[in-house]
Amino acid sequence: MNQLRAVLAALLVIGLLITAGCGTGQENSQSEQQNNQITANGLADTKSKSSASGQQLKKVKLIIYFPNENGEKLLAADRTVNLVGTDKYSAAVNELLQGPKKGEGTNVIPKNTQLLNTGIDNAGIVTVNFNNAFVKNFTGGSTGELMLIGSIVDTLTNFQEVKAVRFYVEGKPLDALSGHMDLTAPVTRIKNIL
Repeated sequence: MNQLRAVLAALLVIGLLITAGCGTGQENSQSEQQNNQITANGLADTKSKSSASGQQLKKVKLIIYFPNENGEKLLAADRTVNLVGTDKYSAAVNELLQGPKKGEGTNVIPKNTQLLNTGIDNAGIVTVNFNNAFVKNFTGGSTGELMLIGSIVDTLTNFQEVKAVRFYVEGKPLDALSGHMDLTAPVTRIKNIL
């Protein structure tokens, strides 16, 4: 009877060891799988962030236009910008807002003008929405208005998909800047000032 108990106890211990060993193997295997999944997810997240960062940091070459010193025509200026948290249309307009570098013409953007947002519809019409300073601080006449509107429109219509530009101020359509140009309809490229 003692031998039977010893054999049963030995079998029980062996069974427990086998069960414990298998359980540990499974736990290790499951743990490794979870770690692999976590690593795989971590890599996917990193690649995703990297990819998203890559898109945000994508360099884009732009041609923007500033009026010449006499206000007779627009001069082309090359820019390379990083698209950091913005689209290429906003980047182009923001480059205009920063003004020309030496030899690139003169600044025609009204003081304290800020771009609030841009958008493009399926017809290729870009909407530019400025703060109130765009109208309030504009001091030019008919030529100044033509140069200002032309610099924005001709800069944006350099993008192949852009057909015209619609102007907004504080989210409301802009009908006219100082009464010389009709802005009720989207403005197409103004070729005669290039």
